[in-house]
Amino acid sequence: MKKFLLLLVLLSSLLYAKGTPVLLQSYSTDDNISIGNISQYASKFVTQKQEDKDLEFEIILFNSEDDSTIKQNNTHKYRWIMLTLDDNLTAGNYWVEHSDFDFSKHTFSSTQVLDRFMLLGRKFFSFHYDPSKDSRRYFLKTVNAPSHVVALASLHTPQTFTTWSKSYTIKMLLTFFLFGLIFMAAIYNGALYLYNHEKSFLYYMLMQFFMLGVLLYQTDLIHLYVMGDIENEEIAIFFYFVLIEVATVFILLFIRSFLETSKYLPKHDKILGYMMIFVILDLLLFFVPIMLIFKLYSFLLLYAVWLAWLRYRQGYTPALFFMLGWFALMLSIFVSDFLNGKYFIFEPILMGSTIEALFLAIAISYKMKTLKEEKEEQQELLIYQSKLASMGEMLGNIAHQWRQPLSRLGYILMNIESKDKEKHHTQKLQEASDQLEFMSQTIDDFRNFFKPNKEKESFSLEMETHKVITLLSLREVEVTLNVIEDTNIINYKNEYKQVILNLLTNAKEVLQERVISSPKIVITIDKTKVTVSDNAGGIKVKEIQKIFEPYYSTKERGSGIGLYMSKVIVEKNMAGSLKVINTVEGAKFIITL
Repeated sequence: MKKFLLLLVLLSSLLYAKGTPVLLQSYSTDDNISIGNISQYASKFVTQKQEDKDLEFEIILFNSEDDSTIKQNNTHKYRWIMLTLDDNLTAGNYWVEHSDFDFSKHTFSSTQVLDRFMLLGRKFFSFHYDPSKDSRRYFLKTVNAPSHVVALASLHTPQTFTTWSKSYTIKMLLTFFLFGLIFMAAIYNGALYLYNHEKSFLYYMLMQFFMLGVLLYQTDLIHLYVMGDIENEEIAIFFYFVLIEVATVFILLFIRSFLETSKYLPKHDKILGYMMIFVILDLLLFFVPIMLIFKLYSFLLLYAVWLAWLRYRQGYTPALFFMLGWFALMLSIFVSDFLNGKYFIFEPILMGSTIEALFLAIAISYKMKTLKEEKEEQQELLIYQSKLASMGEMLGNIAHQWRQPLSRLGYILMNIESKDKEKHHTQKLQEASDQLEFMSQTIDDFRNFFKPNKEKESFSLEMETHKVITLLSLREVEVTLNVIEDTNIINYKNEYKQVILNLLTNAKEVLQERVISSPKIVITIDKTKVTVSDNAGGIKVKEIQKIFEPYYSTKERGSGIGLYMSKVIVEKNMAGSLKVINTVEGAKFIITL
């Protein structure tokens, strides 16, 4: 509770420690009026409104090629500012913060001890004031201040100035602390890219570096050093446009890479590509910054949040943290664009960027965990396929050893048949020859089945499924192949056969373990959809959620690797899906390619 109250007091001091606006009036002339005579021209001084400045600023901003506005407002050689103090001020020392002008001469008396200084990049002058003997009105002759730039000033009492200086110092420290967090997030992603070569890390690092430049402008840190000089201000605005457009390019690249839209959201990926082209054109034609004029950035981020939601619904958990972080950034940009900034302690976009960086750090850490798990899965798959390759090599050796004695047995049978003309013996000899041929073909089938082949090829689902059924020779189980519509697909043939083999073997073992009276397995092929179902009674509800996890098995001697590898093969290698549901009779595995 104490910490909360302390924080509340701190935030209150940041919010309310402001000076009182001072009425300033301006007068431009070609005559070099002396400091002693300027008071005679007081009736010619006019008050410039902030709205007038904003209007002229926009004219200069969006019509930078036509400098008639600047020329028109710089026709006079000299400019004077008249400062009028409030008649309620008591005697004492005062501080005036002023911007967009500086002065070389003034009408303050020597007894008022005027002193000019800079504090935290901001301009001040201090003086002593006694209403009983000092004037309420003062004249300042400006230097290097175009007449179309509105002069601003605010008055601080000793109490408000002390409060302001302390609170402003704290505010700046907190601001740079937030900048440091964003900078470290960028460096962290750069290191991740260096060691993992994941493009999304590189895009995020570059995005954050350019966003830091944008934030320097948004938080008025740049204005502290360029205010009052229109040329510097125009240069700052030009670089601001460039920074925000380039940052948007890397934002789009990061979204496409991190959310993997080309693979999982192809239609939206094309839209993001068109957006990138639009932003690049907007960058090349920066004198008409359409994205900035129409405040399209918050809507762009809203679209990114929606894409993250779509990916999260697809089961991509890092998209949740991405969605939360970018929602905070989108909200901060929306607030900056459409609400008055005077109601906020910090620039909203700075807070939003910091929250986004923190959430993205979590999202990226989670993605690193996912990448590590995928790498481990690939290693498991390589080990599994290495074992199959070794088995194929072993079967090849067996085939080589068996080929010669099988051939000799064939010749012996042929010699017996040529000498023995009895019909009964001839029939038996033919059966023996057929068995030898079958044994030889079976060896070839096994060898080809386990032969490693990582190239995609066109094959018939019905034909390759039938080969697996023949290979297993499931005499004790009734196996039915139901083909609604066969199709030829281009994919990894041997890996498909391995999955079908795993599913049939698993179904056979469950049927035998549960001693089903009339065991049967039904395989249905309908275009690119293959289902394998049995009548073993199904899978328990608490087990069906874990059945594809590695090393999880419901069988006493099961390794728990078969179904896990089948899912990895189908979804990672063959770009399909493998899922299981319970039916009235038993379990049904559904392969969609």
